[in-house]
Amino acid sequence: MYHHPQPFTPAGRNAHLQRGDVVLFRFPLAEEDNEPGAPKCRPCLVLDTLTAGGEHFVEIAYGTSADTRANRGYEVIVKQPAARETAGLSKPTRFVCARRIIVHVDHSGFHGRSKGPQIIGCLDEALLERMNAVRARIQAEADIAAYYREEQRREEQAREDRGFQ
Repeated sequence: MYHHPQPFTPAGRNAHLQRGDVVLFRFPLAEEDNEPGAPKCRPCLVLDTLTAGGEHFVEIAYGTSADTRANRGYEVIVKQPAARETAGLSKPTRFVCARRIIVHVDHSGFHGRSKGPQIIGCLDEALLERMNAVRARIQAEADIAAYYREEQRREEQAREDRGFQ
């Protein structure tokens, strides 16, 4: 479990979460599927905030203290003591942006000491820049994939229009 040097800030139902905030969330993991009970609460990084139909959602990235080679290039690593303190972390933490989910701000995975998200800290300026670079890479790859899917759809449509199936 993480010891948090900064006090929790309950964001509550009307959470005003921002990119770069660090929150606690019970992030679902495949390896925890076989274990009884809810996933453990872990620090997660708010990558984006979204609104749809008047409802508020956040995209969060998985946080871990495990230092592995998995997902290199898609991570924000909080190592330095000052950066860890700002982020509310007691030990070096990797936010693995390749492992992310979008959840409603009222999701029960946030519930801890109070209902709703609990902000434990935020990234410093240098790490915010790193997070934005990772987000840009993810978005560029999604745009490229969408472009190729559209090209494939057009090619299939052209074949059908010519009578080939």
